[in-house]
Amino acid sequence: MREDIRKDFLPLVSKTWWFMTWLTRVFGILLLLTAFLIVLGLPIVFSNKLALFIVAAILYYPALAFGLYRFFLYQKKIRKRVVRKIVVDDQGIHYERVDGTIDETLYIDLEKFIFSDEYDVSISPRNKMYVLQVYENGSIKEIDFNGRDAGYTSYIGNLKALRRRYIQGIVHFRTDLRINPLVYEVYYINPIDFTFDHKKFWTSLAQTFAIIILCGLVIGALMLGLAKWLF
Repeated sequence: MREDIRKDFLPLVSKTWWFMTWLTRVFGILLLLTAFLIVLGLPIVFSNKLALFIVAAILYYPALAFGLYRFFLYQKKIRKRVVRKIVVDDQGIHYERVDGTIDETLYIDLEKFIFSDEYDVSISPRNKMYVLQVYENGSIKEIDFNGRDAGYTSYIGNLKALRRRYIQGIVHFRTDLRINPLVYEVYYINPIDFTFDHKKFWTSLAQTFAIIILCGLVIGALMLGLAKWLF
């Protein structure tokens, strides 16, 4: 039975969303160019006399050039680790990077959590998002379904599908691991067939908008009442 599941568990490969990729690149370049022009013109703005500008420029622009040099070195280092492709198959998740290296988190390497009252696969909040966590080599490991570098050279469009497939792989090939029910809830995954739960997603989105509108109406009413009381 397990071999049949492994045979039917076809690899899922990441797909680049070119519209978002180029949109992000264009806005990123414009943002960096604007920031550079602002930083470049700061001595002119704050120096109202030529002598003061010369003194400020002698100190400021060499420091700016050094900062830009360090920034380009950092970007060069980062881009060597850019994820070019993500593959989820019956072995686990694999990250193929631009420099030719491959990082992977295999199902066989996952371990049970050291405390029996904790889930083996769970989530953790990070930057107003949830990150999938597993236990590997005696420590907690976060599974990256982002795959983008600081320069946003590409935008992967099927990240949600890749995440669902990886969780599905854990369920199929590591039946001994316990998955936190919140994993299915926060990622809107149907635990039966591992499809995206559109109904739950739109219901949650509608509830969020309703709460925002209700809070706005309450705050507006309070502000209007306060204004009438003061004036």
